[in-house]
Amino acid sequence: MNYYLYPLRFLTPVHFGDTSEGGNLETISLTLGSDALFGACCHEISHDTELLHSFIKAVEEQQIVLSSLFPYCIDNDEYKLYVPAPMIQMESRNVPATSFDDVKTAIAAHKKIKRIEYIRASELKQFKEYVESDASQKHMPTFGAKQTSAQVNMRGEKSLPYYVGNYQFMPHAGLYIIAGFHDDAHRTLFEGILEVLGLVGIGGKRSGGYGKFELADDPIALSEEGIYSDDSALYTLLHNVQGKVMCISACVPTSEEVPILKKGFYKLQKRGGFVGTAGSTTQVKRNSYYVVKEGSVCPTPLVGQMLTITGDSLPHPVYRNGMGLWIGVDYE
Repeated sequence: MNYYLYPLRFLTPVHFGDTSEGGNLETISLTLGSDALFGACCHEISHDTELLHSFIKAVEEQQIVLSSLFPYCIDNDEYKLYVPAPMIQMESRNVPATSFDDVKTAIAAHKKIKRIEYIRASELKQFKEYVESDASQKHMPTFGAKQTSAQVNMRGEKSLPYYVGNYQFMPHAGLYIIAGFHDDAHRTLFEGILEVLGLVGIGGKRSGGYGKFELADDPIALSEEGIYSDDSALYTLLHNVQGKVMCISACVPTSEEVPILKKGFYKLQKRGGFVGTAGSTTQVKRNSYYVVKEGSVCPTPLVGQMLTITGDSLPHPVYRNGMGLWIGVDYE
């Protein structure tokens, strides 16, 4: 499997909805899951049934593997690539809590971990040392800014205002995708779809011009030598999955894999929303499902599964990528 990194530069604001807590148009996320990215790819090639099923089969058989989208920034011509902070339980170096001060120290350490959302790929292997160092207290780079715009619903008898959240990336920042390919044919297929997605946009509110992007640079082939410290680290992490591993995609485990998941540290995230048909503005609410959130840690990688969502109200089957992509985070 050959892995490539695609840095995306967004030309317009993005609206990545967050339905994990119920969600509304004002609630947005900085990043986009691999399941939503896959759904957008399928939507853009749905007019070609043969191509659509070839793409779905390639992802399901892991001839194409996709990560979720994560933030990057460019500093002094170097790409700094960030991954989710792993969900781990750090053991205290002190004696087990026997006093009130010990309890306060343990709680403070736990809160310190929770405040770290992302970490540079090159610092991930030393995550415990990073948490305990002064570096973890520094502010994350500014990738952009959340904004809210007022809009008016004109479809009913009475005009009703509502608010839509969006995220505007700064010129030196954006999101990147890691994609792995079995051969060059699958790489060509994905890059063609990605080019189309850049023109029409990803995420919500695309009819309003949101989500348009272009490649900030040529695709970076991940290798041991690397071009920057972080892409070299990602190559090592992707090929070191013998111990504990961290999920960097939206994974949906099979029933046989659930016992393995329960041995790790993880969060489940709800996915809801609407689906439409290419060429139509009508959208239908689909059933919700749950994914293992990026940053979850397991003792071994989970393969995951492809979801096919059907229903009487849906105009066609809806496919979502629940296949797992994992990187090594064995700190022992």
